[in-house]
Amino acid sequence: MEEFPEILKFVCEFLNKNKIQYVIVGGVAVMYHGVPRTTVDIDIIMQMDDEQISTFVEFLNSRGFTSSATDIRVAFAENSHCTSFFKDTLLRLDIQGVNSVFDRLTLDRAIEVNLFGAPVRIGSIEDTFVNKILFQGEQDLRDALGILKRNSDVLDFEYIRSTCEMLGILKELEQFLKDYESQ
Repeated sequence: MEEFPEILKFVCEFLNKNKIQYVIVGGVAVMYHGVPRTTVDIDIIMQMDDEQISTFVEFLNSRGFTSSATDIRVAFAENSHCTSFFKDTLLRLDIQGVNSVFDRLTLDRAIEVNLFGAPVRIGSIEDTFVNKILFQGEQDLRDALGILKRNSDVLDFEYIRSTCEMLGILKELEQFLKDYESQ
């Protein structure tokens, strides 16, 4: 059975080779930015044309995923996401299109890093942090706290504040930072 790092590597190698715009976000980005945690999914924001969708699905299915071009097209059209599972495991790709101005920013500001011997486009530390403040789930807030604790000296708080203001979550950010300072 292929392991999570191998799956991330071969998916990103395919995307890079085929010049498909993407950024890895979620748990993988959190781990890259220094917060130890586990995850069984690879969250990807992608921008693809119709032909690229078909090629990507053919590739995924040839590598053991259950993937559907129709599911991806519908997810992109409905500003939603779809999931492709790897064989009979819990490992999966959660695929979404560029559904918002913030998704576009995250895609455009992605950083290229080397993970497991392959170039991978990861969400910037600031966009990863803002994403966690935006979603506000229990794991999201733990992730945001981990990013803040390990990286407060390198975070661009001006960008974070302006992005949170654009997203209408500046109050949530300020409360999060206030709670952090009072610890």
